Amino acid sequence: MLLFLSLLFLSLVYARAAFLATKYFVTVRHSSASESKLKAHSVVVGKIILDKYGPPNGDDGSGVTIGGGGPQAAWGAAASLAVRDYLSNVAEKSKINDGGNAKDFILSNPKHQVTFLAPVGTKNWTPSMTEQLSQLLPPMINVVLVPSADHITPTINIWHDENENVRWLPVDGSFENIGADGLWQNRPSSKDILSAIQDSNGNDDIILHAIVESGSKPTGQGLDALPFFDDKLMSRVSAAGVEPIVFADDVSGKVSCEDSLAVTTAIRKIRQAFCRARACVKETNGNSLFVVSPDRPCYEGMTSNTNFAIDEGGNEENNEFEMIIRDGGNGSFTNEMKMPAATLRTVDKTPVNPTGAGNAFSAAYVVCRGSGSSPKEAASIATAVGAVVCEYEHLPPWSLEVVERIAEAACEVQLL
Repeated sequence: MLLFLSLLFLSLVYARAAFLATKYFVTVRHSSASESKLKAHSVVVGKIILDKYGPPNGDDGSGVTIGGGGPQAAWGAAASLAVRDYLSNVAEKSKINDGGNAKDFILSNPKHQVTFLAPVGTKNWTPSMTEQLSQLLPPMINVVLVPSADHITPTINIWHDENENVRWLPVDGSFENIGADGLWQNRPSSKDILSAIQDSNGNDDIILHAIVESGSKPTGQGLDALPFFDDKLMSRVSAAGVEPIVFADDVSGKVSCEDSLAVTTAIRKIRQAFCRARACVKETNGNSLFVVSPDRPCYEGMTSNTNFAIDEGGNEENNEFEMIIRDGGNGSFTNEMKMPAATLRTVDKTPVNPTGAGNAFSAAYVVCRGSGSSPKEAASIATAVGAVVCEYEHLPPWSLEVVERIAEAACEVQLL
């Protein structure tokens, strides 16, 4: 009886997804060149922070969890690719509706590899944390931790205020030189990234997305951006994504002029380096793409500056530039497109925990765009990924039900 009910449920899931995919979802028909990109290797570079939920003088009893944006970005990248494959298979009426095949579909390797790299300080990082991280992430992600015996993995108290704004405070010097400020300097390095992709075919497209500390005084002194300036690495990268991290003022909600100028300058230099590296190999790998995904305060600070010109000096003929702005509960937008937010399936339609949703969105958008999706398809899937992350206290479980939920949300935002 239990088996019958399980099969019935999966059949209903499949039927609903098929209806949505065939009636509403605008699937991009990839060209032969884009088909090759489906076999790309996506590399997500991010940070790991140990989260102690609750304000400094309180404890919500949940203990320490692994966060920091990096795991959420890696999860978002893998989820977006699985959802895109799922929608494509459903639209083409592939048989994934029996229990065994559905499970195999979710747990099998995607059409291209996903690798997540992050630095950890081993003064407080333990083997049990490595195991916890592996359980948080989809099994097809190759996790590469870059250890440093001289540093601690940063730890923060994190909570949400009455307006659902994220608040956090570092614990025990976690953002001083013993912690993030030292640990995040050129870790992972370009050598670490090249080592992680050495098993890829030399002709494979590499999609590199990184969370980059930004502003006038970035944690790690801005050295986490160094891999983008390595010609050997960047010559292999067909699509590069940067999510700049800079904090707005608590009172005004705005990013300072000094920080805004520093972000713009850093991104311009990164893009110029990418264009130079790609100029030497464009005849072998075709067009390349550079994506920046700031949040709205960062974007408004950048564009309010009279010196805002990321394209300056980077107009390499075959290198596309895109900026997609994360706008929280309002969705996202570019100069040509506005993507609404998906409706949350929570009791009161508000986030359970929005922490990391923007990181998941950014990585999802970049890997989808880098592997052949149109901006609209990439944004709809990325929006859905970010929304579903908000529906869970921590990262969602890796299951067919979650992938189907993301697929429905992606269809929803395409209709709005």
